Amino acid sequence: MEHVRAFEDQERAATDWAWQHDQPAGLGTGTLPSGRWWWWPLSLEEGPLALLGVRPKDGEPLPGQRRRLLAALGQPLAQALSRARLADDLEAARLHGETEQLRSALLASVSHDLRTPLTTMRGAIDSLLALGDAIPPDDRKELLESTRDEAERLDRYIQNLLDMTRLGHGGLKLARDWVAPEDIVGSAVHRLRALLAPYRVETRVPAELPLLYVHAALIEQALVNVLENAARFSPPGGRLRVEAEQVGEELQFSVSDEGPGIPEAEREKIFDMFYTAARGDRGGPSTGLGLAICQGMVGAHGGRISVGDGLDGHGTRLTLHLPLQRQPDLEELDAGA
Repeated sequence: MEHVRAFEDQERAATDWAWQHDQPAGLGTGTLPSGRWWWWPLSLEEGPLALLGVRPKDGEPLPGQRRRLLAALGQPLAQALSRARLADDLEAARLHGETEQLRSALLASVSHDLRTPLTTMRGAIDSLLALGDAIPPDDRKELLESTRDEAERLDRYIQNLLDMTRLGHGGLKLARDWVAPEDIVGSAVHRLRALLAPYRVETRVPAELPLLYVHAALIEQALVNVLENAARFSPPGGRLRVEAEQVGEELQFSVSDEGPGIPEAEREKIFDMFYTAARGDRGGPSTGLGLAICQGMVGAHGGRISVGDGLDGHGTRLTLHLPLQRQPDLEELDAGA
């Protein structure tokens, strides 16, 4: 053990000296020649980039011709290392710039998404406080419903931010259970009833669909995000269709709209975090987290999301693909209940 430690200390001293002085060290040199390795700095004008170490099989110092050959071969290697380091530095600078740009976009979008419902809620509450009983009952009810709807909207934004944080740090836990697809669709549509009111919403969910073994709240949230995205890009009075169907070994939820659609070249990008905010599309400012979260939630279940054309060849169709499991026996479900 002492021999190993002495060897390690001797070679470490040789490498340190070669690096600091940009000169060869070790076996066959004037510095620590008793070592077993010959160390040659791979250097350019800015100094050493790496060390080339050679240990002869016979333990004898390398002949001068062999050392000159290795030194010559080390020059293009040093240049290649320098180019690789430069490429890494440029990529790091680019990523830093993109990170700062995305951070700015996120802050601006989150600020807008949180402020908008708060402004509406404050206006309704101020009106109720200032006018009180002077407000007709129907108008008072409308103001209260508006406050409730904006509070629900604010809750969805905050939930998306929390979900994105959990996805990014691997903290999203799946609490799977058996659930009927029609329950997920019904609950998602009900949660967005106020947002979907201006549109003609059609649901197509056959009663005989197999059960899903999923974390129901997460899949429901993913469908809510897709529905909300479709409504945001749909014209007033436009059609929205929500479907669930079995295709092979998958259960597919799809949402189709009559909006402007998504060009082929951009269909993969819509799942990038902050993409909507970065491109400033006509749907209005948004964090762009909704679809990125959908991708994470569905992916955590072993599924995926695809993009296609919407109703009658117009708009967009987003489909959530979820793998089906072996269906449980009724006795198993009763025992679990």
